[in-house]
Amino acid sequence: MLARFGSYLNVEEIVDRIRSDQALDGETIGEFERKFARYTGTLRCFATNQARAGLLIALKSLPITHGDEVIVQSFTFKGVVDAILDAGGEPVLVDNSPDDLNADVDAIERSMTEKTKAVIATHLFGVPCEIDAISSLARENGCYVIEDCAQCLGAAFGGRSVGTFGDMTIFSFNYEKHMTTGQGGILAVNNRDLIGAVNKTVDTYERAPLDSEKCFVYGMLLEHLALQRGTYKTRLTATFGEECYRRDRKLFREMDDLVEKAATEEEIRAALLPYLEKHVARLRSKFRQGILPERASRRLLGVRDRFRTPPREHVESEHLLMNAYRAAVGCIALDHLDAVNSVRNENAERYLAELDGQDAYGMLAISSKKRPTFLKLNVLNNTSYPVSEIAALAEKSGFELGNFQWPSPVHLTYPYNVLVPHRREDLQTSEHIADHLINVPVHCYVTPEDITGIVEFLARIGSQKGR
Repeated sequence: MLARFGSYLNVEEIVDRIRSDQALDGETIGEFERKFARYTGTLRCFATNQARAGLLIALKSLPITHGDEVIVQSFTFKGVVDAILDAGGEPVLVDNSPDDLNADVDAIERSMTEKTKAVIATHLFGVPCEIDAISSLARENGCYVIEDCAQCLGAAFGGRSVGTFGDMTIFSFNYEKHMTTGQGGILAVNNRDLIGAVNKTVDTYERAPLDSEKCFVYGMLLEHLALQRGTYKTRLTATFGEECYRRDRKLFREMDDLVEKAATEEEIRAALLPYLEKHVARLRSKFRQGILPERASRRLLGVRDRFRTPPREHVESEHLLMNAYRAAVGCIALDHLDAVNSVRNENAERYLAELDGQDAYGMLAISSKKRPTFLKLNVLNNTSYPVSEIAALAEKSGFELGNFQWPSPVHLTYPYNVLVPHRREDLQTSEHIADHLINVPVHCYVTPEDITGIVEFLARIGSQKGR
């Protein structure tokens, strides 16, 4: 089956780098940070454990006090809201735009108050938001802009790289992203006046221990094998590989030996395939046991927590900084990034050409000011099928389509529907997007034949009226 995501990896190049003494050298972190700053055109970069860790550091480096507001769109990753809450801010949710799925600029303007301290300007799925208008609004209202480029590395707006407009910017490197270090992120600082404060905040945290670093990198390599077409039969998350290594110390030791021996990709595949099959079978068994569906479970929790403050995930941790193992992988990934993004964009353009005239699917309106780097191509479902049924039919046809990002906007997601004040009537577009979004894979392992097959499938579904 064709997986919905996949990052380009040169396995042998990575193994060669992480088995060297350089992989444990702290200078590797500085090398990666400088290299990333040059690539993006940002002023100063800090390698973090995840993008949300970078966001927390950014927010804690601002003069945010209790009651200060941080504006963010509702159709986004819940970890963004966790970071705002951990920093002591009050999230203010705004609606998304149907044109590009990013924040509605008018909604941001309506939400500005004297308490607004920062705006998180998110670029979703590789398509830049209206970052010039958002930046202007922030300047007029005396607040900061934090760009969320977790899904938009390498894109540009008006000829200028995204990530250079905000006072600070976060980037993400988990396995679903344009480049990967297994997990990880970068906090980039563009406002010189904030570098000292960020340095001070960074100094309060530790780097991830070597054991965790290896779980991230080894998990990335296992994920790469798991998602290959001949192997991939059960839907996996982007953290599947990492979780396998945390659970299975025998697998961990096996991978240590393979790295020490400078094993080839074929040797690694042969050695790890039995472990992979075992962990995939365990996952299938878990589903067969009739675990309560996530949405139903969250509804029950919502009822239980109506009369108390519900628990949530926290970004705050002792280890919010990336260590040298992943930084070494990041240095390699940057060398391939332009070529990978070129393939993604070529695949997206081929889809768009072949889908042209299909009124069963709504296409994004991407202005000429924006040069995307497509993470996924997205269409909005106008057929008589629900997205869940399209996803099930697509899987039977040998590929993954559907809304795999966020099944609900933040304001409908437990526990944020309880924790974050909002007016649901002001967030209707985000709900429509969540209900109608179809992610279409464009990663570098997608072939022209895949694109033709997916387009033919979508056309067939779109032509079946009156169900």
